[in-house]
Amino acid sequence: MDLPEPRDSGDQTPPQWPATAEPTADESVNDIVAELTQIPELPVSGHEQLYQRIHDGLLADLETEAD
Repeated sequence: MDLPEPRDSGDQTPPQWPATAEPTADESVNDIVAELTQIPELPVSGHEQLYQRIHDGLLADLETEAD
């Protein structure tokens, strides 16, 4: 059985990830969500902690606005 030759991806530019988030009307939310730009530099083992920090920040901001 012959396997296909792997494609040369040397000429393809990887996509920008994560995409730049659209700004919201809430500057504090924008600041919290901006932390997502750290994902490409983090090892996978650090993603959970980052997501948790973002979640907690958004929740705290939401609770502050509810008061």
